[in-house]
Amino acid sequence: MLLVCGPGGFEPLPVTSQHLLCELYPAHPPGRSYPQLKLQCRSLLMKEWEEAAPDPARFPYRPSLKPHRFMGLNKFTAGRLHQMRSGKTYLRAHPSWNDGYTLTTYPRCDEAPETFEQAILHCPAKGPARTRHLQCVSNIGPDAPVWSSAPLLGALSHFISSTATAFPPGMFSRPSCSSSSVSSLSSNVVSFS
Repeated sequence: MLLVCGPGGFEPLPVTSQHLLCELYPAHPPGRSYPQLKLQCRSLLMKEWEEAAPDPARFPYRPSLKPHRFMGLNKFTAGRLHQMRSGKTYLRAHPSWNDGYTLTTYPRCDEAPETFEQAILHCPAKGPARTRHLQCVSNIGPDAPVWSSAPLLGALSHFISSTATAFPPGMFSRPSCSSSSVSSLSSNVVSFS
């Protein structure tokens, strides 16, 4: 067992850390800086993580050791975004661990399965709110600009709150997407501006 000096004295290294240390130590040149070693450790950890517990094929968003930028939003909206990105929400087309839905279409538009992309970008019932909040958002894929832009994330947050997208059923009655209900609900949203 390897020990490392921590804040409370000597502590055993977890198995993963021992594995990383064993892989790094032989290749550790004497002049290596701490940031270089940290980067190498993180890349080995991500490689081991992806091999040990690969993401399902339906999950397009890659794991990350850095917090997502949308974690700066309020907790409720950040939670909705995590759930929608993982495909585990109250959206009808997302498989869930506790639902018995047989219908996957959105009840307000009844046009297509209620997926993350449909609920945010294409649902005609949410058109007025989308026009008001998401004029600059045309893609919500893993590499879309919305995930790295604070103003676009703020707009997405306003849209999700004003349309009650992926809110738990029965949390409160879903608002209509008229401009008056959008403006009244969006005033309660934390903004990046």
